Amino acid sequence: MRTEKHLDKYDKEILFEYLWKTINFFYGIMIILSILVGIRTLLYLLGGIPEEETSISGTIIVIAFIVVYVLFRNLTKPYFMKKMNKS
Repeated sequence: MRTEKHLDKYDKEILFEYLWKTINFFYGIMIILSILVGIRTLLYLLGGIPEEETSISGTIIVIAFIVVYVLFRNLTKPYFMKKMNKS
C-alpha cells in the first residue's frame, strides 16, 4: 500500500503566504540597509568619513544587492498574490 502526501489548495496558499511573508521580512531589512548605506555614502561624499575607512567597491556591491533584491520582490509580487488568491 502506497500513500502519497499531496498538498491541497489551502495548504499551498498557506505555504505561499509564509514564503511571501519571509520575502517581505528581508525586504524590510533591505530598506533599513539602504537607509544606512545612503547615510554612509552621503557622509563619505561630504567628507565626514576618511577615505581609508570606506570601501567604495563594497558600497557599490551592497547597493547592487539591495537593488536586485527589491527588483526580485517587486517582480514576484503578482505571482505570489495570484497563488494566495489575493488581488
